[in-house]
Amino acid sequence: MQTVNEMLRRAASRAPDHCALADPARGLRLTHAELHTRVEAVAARLHADGLRPQQRVAVVAPNSADVIIAILALHRLGAVPALLNPRLKPAELAELIKRGEMAAAVLAVGQQVADAIFQSGSGARIVFLGDLVRDGEPCDSYGAPVDDPQREPAQPAFIFYTSGTTGLPKAAIIPQRAAESRVLFMSTQVGLRHGRHNVVLGLMPLYHVVGFFAVLVAALALDGTYVVVEEFRPMDALQLVQQEQVTSLFATPTHLDALAAAAAQAGSGLELGSLRHVTFAGATMPDAVLETVHQHLPGEKVNIYGTTEAMNSLYMRQPKTGTEMAPGFFSEVRIVRIGGSVDEVVANGEEGELIVAASDSAFVGYLNQPQATAEKLQDGWYRTSDAAVRTPEGTVRILGRVDDMIISGGENIHPSEVERVLGTAPGVAEVVVIGLADQRWGQSVTACVVPRPGETLSADALDAFCRSSELADFKRPKRYFILEQLPKNALNKVLRRQLVQQVSS
Repeated sequence: MQTVNEMLRRAASRAPDHCALADPARGLRLTHAELHTRVEAVAARLHADGLRPQQRVAVVAPNSADVIIAILALHRLGAVPALLNPRLKPAELAELIKRGEMAAAVLAVGQQVADAIFQSGSGARIVFLGDLVRDGEPCDSYGAPVDDPQREPAQPAFIFYTSGTTGLPKAAIIPQRAAESRVLFMSTQVGLRHGRHNVVLGLMPLYHVVGFFAVLVAALALDGTYVVVEEFRPMDALQLVQQEQVTSLFATPTHLDALAAAAAQAGSGLELGSLRHVTFAGATMPDAVLETVHQHLPGEKVNIYGTTEAMNSLYMRQPKTGTEMAPGFFSEVRIVRIGGSVDEVVANGEEGELIVAASDSAFVGYLNQPQATAEKLQDGWYRTSDAAVRTPEGTVRILGRVDDMIISGGENIHPSEVERVLGTAPGVAEVVVIGLADQRWGQSVTACVVPRPGETLSADALDAFCRSSELADFKRPKRYFILEQLPKNALNKVLRRQLVQQVSS
């Protein structure tokens, strides 16, 4: 078993003089050897401050070279970094830190968060990131490195939080053994090569399991370079691709839509030919956006389906649609009867719930939530709560969340089916389809649409578009709402329940 610490130690041994971290905005570049030295120094400082193996430590900070060093130092020490979204409200962060019984919190956010943590009575010690490491340099030196603790395969290594669309996020415990298989997935299934020719753009936030494991750790473990992006701006990101000769980037569909639009605007003014892989996950990729990405961004496109708990379960290289993928080499999936046991596998073509074998890369449970863990982990399988169908070719088509299904006039309608059609309508930037209570139909299919900048949409035009499409008549929206924006959480996921309340009022 190779832990994150072991993989990065070996990278420092193999490629000591090759660039590991590049932070162009700060003019900072660290080799693998320099990164290793700084991680050791900060780990020694944290140990001198009283932190010990298996203590949980919250980390609340945006992407930066400094927070990367701090996270890796906590892991080197044997503590369990719990990576929290800095965009959450101070009271939410304080509550999660209290619930998680954190020994300390490393912060690079406003004083309001520190005050909220103190007022919550959690007892977590506040450590400001700038007092540990600043511009890639440790603030103190404590001599010899600390002993590397014994690490067991199932022992907690990191904590990542679910998206929390229906309440506070749940803390998913990622074990020590998970790192190796997650990096192997990126190498074998996505195509990241081992060697110094990997330059990976860090668009995904580090508090997201993909941003940490699939992007940062994979880049460093494979002797490559991770390019820090502190704030996403489409044109700036493309200029970094040219400047740093980026070979791989991983982004959400929303990011890629913006990148493709910026690339189209720049035309021949930018040289993006270094890109070998453009990988996306985090939400369903609308077919219209996928077509634009294929058209304007070079490199092989790879679509990945995964969760915080099970990470990479399905993938598709050079996808033709954003919803159809195949199981990866390291994963096993089933489609079972919705509401049934994990052994009630449905036939090909029949709709069911996608479940994923709880392999070495999977989480081991939710922190201090045994009931939620028991609902999701059953007999060696993780229940995703996503509806899916297996095609005759063996691929899996994701239909949407089981809970989001609309039952109208006795017919089951998945929002994604309607969203996929409306997403291709002229002038549409975003679309979410929900079910509203209806005396006649039970639920009425309702489309909430955000126009592209400068475009004007009407319900009549959208309805005419649906009538002319392949969409079955009973799936056609009965109501349309044209909105300026959709309610979303800090991970950019649409809050459907809040949207239902918004349009119902």
